Amino acid sequence: MATAILNDTRLTITFDAGIDLEGKPVYKRKSFNNVKSSATHDQLFAIVEALAPLQQYPINDVERTNSFDLSA
Repeated sequence: MATAILNDTRLTITFDAGIDLEGKPVYKRKSFNNVKSSATHDQLFAIVEALAPLQQYPINDVERTNSFDLSA
């Protein structure tokens, strides 16, 4: 049976930066690497809510990405 070891956690915030000249939505992203892997989803969301008023654009999406090392 394979074993998974949590290697890295990343938090990515996507912002709605408006519309381009062709009428398509424009998005900008900010990523935070080496996020504490023991942080809960609620804790990360609280950080995003605290950062939101400091940003130039409104938040469109928040994503947590966990990376694992797999071994046999």
